[in-house]
Amino acid sequence: MRNVNYRQGQEKDCQEIAELSYMASDGAVEYLFRDLVPNMTATEVLSNGLKRDVYPHTFRSTIVAECEDKIIGMAMSYPAEFHRITSELREFLPESRLERFTDFYSSKVEGSYFLDAIGVYPEHRGSGIGKHLLDETKKKAVIEGYNELSLIVFADNQAAIGFYKKNDFHYVESIELMRHELMPHDGGCCLLNCKI
Repeated sequence: MRNVNYRQGQEKDCQEIAELSYMASDGAVEYLFRDLVPNMTATEVLSNGLKRDVYPHTFRSTIVAECEDKIIGMAMSYPAEFHRITSELREFLPESRLERFTDFYSSKVEGSYFLDAIGVYPEHRGSGIGKHLLDETKKKAVIEGYNELSLIVFADNQAAIGFYKKNDFHYVESIELMRHELMPHDGGCCLLNCKI
């Protein structure tokens, strides 16, 4: 796809970043944030959180793909040490919701850079934007001093797993994540990793 610009996310991008993160989470964002704030959708809660600009869950942790002044994709990443249940999350989210994600948040490849979310709007998929976002994330990781990139994907998302395997990721371990009506996935998740 031509005329796509890749840049660091900005505060003005928070709504689109949140929408793409919501899509990429395939139900996880809805499960975690649904009905937490009166009259706000899970995406709006996520967008407001990104605007607060608290590392690592901030617009600054993203690379966005922009075409004709419109955000069409994004990738959020940061050092894997920050992939955990923080005191802030404990204060904000009900314990029952966090409990389901205990294994998810405790699984990581130590010393790696973590790709938290990558998403491209459906009408722009298949044009190489996801691959370019992944490559830009690898460059970002190297600049920050890392030589490995890790991520977590639903075990039954074979299309995503195939994409990552084509891009040199390999299986590290399985992660338990029980199915829920808002996250209709079987088999939990997989932790994947690649050398950069």
